Order: sequence, then structure tokens, then C-alpha cells
Amino acid sequence: MAQHFEDISIDDILSVAECEHEAHSRFVQVLCINGEEGIDLVYSYQKTADQGYAVHNYRVHGVKPETHIPSVTKFYLVAFPFENEAHDLFGVQVDDIAIDFKGGFYKVAMDKPMTVISPAQKAAREKAAKLAAAKAAKAAKAAQEAASKAKAVAGEGAQVAPAIDWEAERAKVEAKCANLDADKAAKVMAAFEAKMKKAQAEAAKAADGKPAVDWEAERAKVEGKCANLPEDKAAKVMAAFEAKVRAAQGDASAKGGE
Repeated sequence: MAQHFEDISIDDILSVAECEHEAHSRFVQVLCINGEEGIDLVYSYQKTADQGYAVHNYRVHGVKPETHIPSVTKFYLVAFPFENEAHDLFGVQVDDIAIDFKGGFYKVAMDKPMTVISPAQKAAREKAAKLAAAKAAKAAKAAQEAASKAKAVAGEGAQVAPAIDWEAERAKVEAKCANLDADKAAKVMAAFEAKMKKAQAEAAKAADGKPAVDWEAERAKVEGKCANLPEDKAAKVMAAFEAKVRAAQGDASAKGGE
């Protein structure tokens, strides 16, 4: 006979019983097991299979003394002895049993007699609990140390390099260009200006997380607008734009060095 096991929650007990009842399964038993985290309940149903019979066992883990369990007697009246037994011997609170003996199904000398464990079992459980707690604490400590280390590494990586003094750099490049012919000197200075603008744009982006402004594109837009303006007015507009560019790039450089 085939055996099948499946873990379910307390909320699933009645729906499973209803499904098994509709499938014409036979109710076998409710088995109680005194586990370390509470009482484990196993609901067993038998049904016809291709080769004989199959038993489906549905397990509910760790039922606490204060937890209420629904009775399945609304679907299987034959379950009432098992549910009364679960209450009297294991202390399981089963609600709405069709035939409820109210704790008198068994005449017991003590409360919940099947939950009593030997001193050796108790010591073993306490030892296992301490080992589990120590293991969890060790894992938590390791995780915390790893997080702190990662944060420290990220902090080191996030340190911003000192700001570049572009005026000083320009002076160095101009000094080198003094011994070059005019065409080559112009190319060197143009390359320096392009390098400076790119570095300042990247610094601005890193400083405030905002996309860097493409000042060359902006310049092209302004020049396009100035094409239809009088020469003196166009000159003023372009001068204002250049001042805006210098101010923005200066701010970006300053933020990059903070």
C-alpha cells in the first residue's frame, strides 16, 4: 500500500477533509506526535489507487497548547474518537467536535499525559536548543561582520579624489606650448580644453547624481538662436551663455573636491 505525505497548515485542515470526502476517501485516523516545537498532527485518508490502496497523510507541525484546531467531524463523524483523544492525552484544543466528551473521553491521572518526557529527553532537547541558538548567533555575527566589512570597502571606494586645479594645469600646458609652432600649440590647447570639460562634467555628475550637461550641444542651440539676432545683441547672449558655462563648470569642479 502506497503512502504519501504532505505538510499543510491549520487553515488547510477543513479544505483537505472536504476534498477527500468529495473524492470518497476513507478517514483512517488523526495521529498525534509530541514534537520539540509542539504537537504534530497527521490526518490520514485512504483511497483506491491503480494498484490497491493509497494512504495520504497530511501533517500539521508544531501545534501549541493555545492553538485551536477545527474538527473534521462535519465531513467524517468517525473522527470524533481521535479528536477527543488528541484533547485528553495531548492537550490539543479541537473546536466543534460533533461528539465532544469535554475532557472525559479518557480517565487520566494527570493533565496531558502523552506530553510528559523523560529527564534524558528533556536534557537532550535543551542541549539541542542551546546548540541551535549558538549556531544562529554565530551566523548572525558573521553576517554582521561581513556587512560591516562590505560597508567599509564601499566607503573607501567612494572617497572622492582631490579636485584638480585646472588653472594650474592650463598654465603647465601653455608653458609647454610656448616652444611649439602655432598649429600644434592650438591642437594641444584644444585637447586640454576638451579634457578639462569632460572631467568637470563627470565631476558634476558624480557630485549630485544628475546627468552631466552637454555644453557643446547647448552652445550650438544658443548660436542657432543668435543667428537671427542683431550682432550686438547676439554678442551679449553668447557672453551670458559663456559666463553660465564657466560658473557651472566651476561649481562642478568644487563639488568634485568636497
